[in-house]
Amino acid sequence: MNGLLILMVSILFCCAPVSAIVGTTTRYTGSIAPGGSDTFSMGIGLGPNENPSDISVSVMGFGQAPDSGFVPVDPANDTNPYSARTFISLDKTLLHLKPGTSETVTATINMPKNVDDGGRYAIIYLHAVPSGGGQATITTAIIIPVLITISGTNPTMAGSIMGVSVGNLTVGQPVEITTSFKNTGNYHYRNLVNNVTLTNANGNILAESSAAPWQNSIIPGNTVQDIVQPDVKNLSTGTYTISSKVSLESGQVLDEKITSFQVTTAYTPPPKETSITVHPGSPAMLVSPDGRYSVIFPQGAVLDDVAVTLKPYSRADLQPATGGAALGASSFEITGLSGLLNKNATVRVLYSADDLAAAQGDASLLKLGYWDPLQEAWVILPTQVSTQDTSLTTTTNYLSVWAVMVSSSTTGGAASGAAPTATATQSPLPVSVIFVALIVITILLHDSAGKRK
Repeated sequence: MNGLLILMVSILFCCAPVSAIVGTTTRYTGSIAPGGSDTFSMGIGLGPNENPSDISVSVMGFGQAPDSGFVPVDPANDTNPYSARTFISLDKTLLHLKPGTSETVTATINMPKNVDDGGRYAIIYLHAVPSGGGQATITTAIIIPVLITISGTNPTMAGSIMGVSVGNLTVGQPVEITTSFKNTGNYHYRNLVNNVTLTNANGNILAESSAAPWQNSIIPGNTVQDIVQPDVKNLSTGTYTISSKVSLESGQVLDEKITSFQVTTAYTPPPKETSITVHPGSPAMLVSPDGRYSVIFPQGAVLDDVAVTLKPYSRADLQPATGGAALGASSFEITGLSGLLNKNATVRVLYSADDLAAAQGDASLLKLGYWDPLQEAWVILPTQVSTQDTSLTTTTNYLSVWAVMVSSSTTGGAASGAAPTATATQSPLPVSVIFVALIVITILLHDSAGKRK
């Protein structure tokens, strides 16, 4: 009767004591005939180190977020015709739990005799009630999905694609195609597969994508979204067509929708991942297959052989820019080196029309910057700008996540042959650089002490 699904929802008020509740029942998936009934019990407890808590238990409607996650719906807004909320009663709706104790709540489901075919759905919602006295807490909540099959009736699995859309086409960023799908049947299903095909005006297939099956059940009346990033090559200006086909795991097609979109500015996809091995005794160049990104390592940049990789990095995953700076459109990641380079490498990027648009057409504002995870900040480097070949060039001894930035100034970093020193008009070294330097100094002092012995 019980499956495996717990959604823990953290409701943050401030950094204060936590009331973490634990439920033993994860979901109800029983079959009940019209006019029949069933019960199930839920064990609810607190850990021995938790605070005493009042736990509220209620029956809510069954909603879904766009990512198909289950969401409790307030009774006042529960208008789904497949709701089982009014069929369910609880023997307890408020519990007072002490640390290390638990109680059992029993739910009773009474199915009406005149209920229609398919399934009925609700959510049992449990959450710790914030304590009084003005003390803010962090509370947790548990939802227990209730998925009832009405036995002896005919379930209908049907669905409709409500829309297919293409995200903003940005040079160097993946193309995202979103399919919005609604369960228009009377029964839940899971493991849906969405096949997306991109074709040009001549009907030639340019890209195909089939995302992993949706793991959560799709509840009747709810709409969810599936986002795929097909492997799209360069797109010239013109008209393109997208086909989205949603099927059951069995292969039964539920719906298919075809839509077209316009490309008004030539599109270039993100760089393909590429790697090289940098040797201490020779220079090396790491270049993306499309030539937009390159890193030149001088002889002596590394002390041992190092495999270095340049890979795409989605702009959507970048940390936000601060201090009056802004993110451009281009981003990438260089991995493989755990510390600093022995000699500065030269990083060169061909900026795109989207980067220039972010700078409102002023190329002089474009800079290259990297994310320093220890400092938790962007380091914007002095950058040479060439409008003739639309390139941005800087030097660095630090490899990380990189982005084209829009800024009228820099924020420090090792961007020249020698690391800059802090002055009244120049930002200090990144914390990560100082941290690594201290480790190196410690190792050298330790080795020196060992030799003296």
